[in-house]
Amino acid sequence: MANRTVTDVDGREWTCVPTLTAAPGTAEGMGKDVVLTCSTPSLSEPVTLTVGWQWETIAPNGLARMIAQASADLQS
Repeated sequence: MANRTVTDVDGREWTCVPTLTAAPGTAEGMGKDVVLTCSTPSLSEPVTLTVGWQWETIAPNGLARMIAQASADLQS
């Protein structure tokens, strides 16, 4: 799985790194949720987000909205 970078409507650039659950060198299982850790320079704490196993196919704007919502939930 690859890292992904998206930009939200506020112009914050988020870099998301998936948490690997499979042993190194083996493929992740289909159908298993993936935990993303997304960070941006403007926030001191990263945002953790659980997404479906096909998260890499989520449109950039959709992923950015999900991250922005999760970060707003943390700040309230």
